[in-house]
Amino acid sequence: MNRSPVLAISVVACLGASTALALDVPRLGGHVNDYANLLSADSESRIGKRLAALEEDTGTQVVVLTIDTLEGEPLEEYSLRVAEKWALGRAEQDDGALLLIVKNDRKMRIEVGYGLEPTLTDIMSKRILDQILRPRFRAGDFDGGVWSAVEAIDGLVRGTSTLPPPDASSMPDDMPPRFFGVIWLLMLIPFVLVVVGTNPFQWFLYLFLIPFVYVGGLTAVAPWAAPFFVGGWIVGAPIVWSFFGRRRKRQPRGKRAGRSGTAWSSGGGWSSGGGFSSGGGFSGGGGSFGGGGSSSSW
Repeated sequence: MNRSPVLAISVVACLGASTALALDVPRLGGHVNDYANLLSADSESRIGKRLAALEEDTGTQVVVLTIDTLEGEPLEEYSLRVAEKWALGRAEQDDGALLLIVKNDRKMRIEVGYGLEPTLTDIMSKRILDQILRPRFRAGDFDGGVWSAVEAIDGLVRGTSTLPPPDASSMPDDMPPRFFGVIWLLMLIPFVLVVVGTNPFQWFLYLFLIPFVYVGGLTAVAPWAAPFFVGGWIVGAPIVWSFFGRRRKRQPRGKRAGRSGTAWSSGGGWSSGGGFSSGGGFSGGGGSFGGGGSSSSW
C-alpha cells in the first residue's frame, strides 16, 4: 500500500486544524480596542485621547487591546502576532507598544517594539503590570488600572516618569533571588584564586571572568553595583597578583625547560622573548533580539 497520499493528507489536515485553532486577530479600531467590555465608555474615551496625544507629540504608538480569552493559545505568541499584524509604531523607529489584557484568563502583557525597548524596558514593563495593574485589577478597578498603566507608559516615553521605587514583594519576579548571586560569586572563588595566585598572569581567564563578575554583582547586590564589581575586578586582580602570584616561581615542564632558547609557558604561548600573547580575549558579534516586554497575571 502506498502510504504517501495518506501521510500528505494527514499533514494537510494537521496544518488545517492548527490554523483553525489559532485565535483571530481582531480589527484595529483605534488606540483602545475593548473587545472584552472591560472599560466604561468614559474611561475608554479618556484613555484613547491620552494615547492619541502621546502619538501626536512623540510619534510613539501605544494601543490597548482587551479580549475575553486566549482559547488555549500562549499569551506571548498571541500578543506578538497581534502587534505584528497591526504593525504598531513607525516603520523606521519601531516605536510601537501593545497592552494586552485577557479578562477571563486573568492574564496581561506589554509587547514592546525594537525601538522602544531602551525606554520601556522589560523590567519597567513588569513593574507596570505587577505594581500598577495587578492590585487594581484584583480590587475590580479596571478603569483605574488601565488609566494608571497608560499614564506610566506615557511618562516613560516622554521622560517625565514618576513611577515609584520597586516594590520589595515584586523583586523576586524581576530578577533572581539575592542568595543566587551570593552562590554565584562563591563559585567564582577558585577561578579568582587561579588568576591572582598563578605565575604567569592568566590573561584569558582574567578577561573571561568579567561578565561573570558583572552577573554576580547584579544578582547579589543590585543592578547599580554590577559596574563597580567589574571595575574592582579589572583594577584589583592585577594588583593582588603583583603581590602574590607574581612571586611564585614557574615550574619547569620536564625536558622542555632545558631546550635552547624556547620553552612552553602555562600562559598559552611561546616565551622565547617575543611572539604570540594570549591576552587578546574575545568579543561578541553584536546580535539583535526581539520579543521585548513582559507578562503577568492577576
